[in-house]
Amino acid sequence: MTFEFVLINERVAKRPRGNLRAFGYYTVFIIDFSGKVILGFVSKLGKFSLKKLLIALSCLALISVLPSSFAADVVDTLIAVVDPPAADPAPPVEPAPAPPTETPSPAAAPAPTEAPTPVASPEAAVAPTASASPTPSPSPTPPHAIANQNMTIKVPNVLAVDPRAHTVFLPQIYVANAGNLLVCASSSYGSFDAHVMDISGTKETPSTLEVSGSYTPFLRIAGLGSQAAYLINSGPGMRVFSSARSLAGSYVQLRFVALSEVSSDPKLCNDGSPSNTRTIHLRGLDLDLNMVKGDVTLK
Repeated sequence: MTFEFVLINERVAKRPRGNLRAFGYYTVFIIDFSGKVILGFVSKLGKFSLKKLLIALSCLALISVLPSSFAADVVDTLIAVVDPPAADPAPPVEPAPAPPTETPSPAAAPAPTEAPTPVASPEAAVAPTASASPTPSPSPTPPHAIANQNMTIKVPNVLAVDPRAHTVFLPQIYVANAGNLLVCASSSYGSFDAHVMDISGTKETPSTLEVSGSYTPFLRIAGLGSQAAYLINSGPGMRVFSSARSLAGSYVQLRFVALSEVSSDPKLCNDGSPSNTRTIHLRGLDLDLNMVKGDVTLK
């Protein structure tokens, strides 16, 4: 019998405590402590005693039943604390039924009336339309050479001058032109004197006579009708002079251009017809100093 108690003691000692820990720390402590007390008491018995055996078995049964009921109470208490019972949900509120709408009877429906046709007022009919924006006036055409450049010009080709002369007057020039005339004069050596200083008009007050380039090698005279030709032929004629050298061997070129308006613009000098260009050569006279001997009869 002693041998059996030893086996029971070894089985209890070898039982894993992992399963007992599920009941809690204090429950395991009580089971452990009670088992050790009982086993220690039984191991001290020298002889077999039935009464003592029954007492030991009763204690063992009590110890085996007590932890399970105690652990169940402890677990229920913890669950109740951690997860309190949810309150009963409130019953859903049913929406109130909508009041029935009265459908109008066909007899009560009003008869459709025709919309009155709008009548246009006489003021609207007579209202003036938006006035068109004024069109910009075209810019005036600048003076230019006309297409008809036909004119009659009579100018000598050669003019004999003193080889020592520094001043020469041009001969009379004949020009037949009905419109506005531009005369462009140029010299290879000398300058021109038209017996008048430079004259020019403005856009506000255009002039009928314009002179540009007086006392320069390039002279331009523009006038209405025969004014330009008259100015060239005024006095002894247009003067050509040079302060540096004699004029013998030089030339004077005259270009005549028919214009739409009076203008002395130098760009217009090249717009005339080439047939209206004249060149005057200033040729020096042959002068010699010779001693001639002859008989003189005295009476």
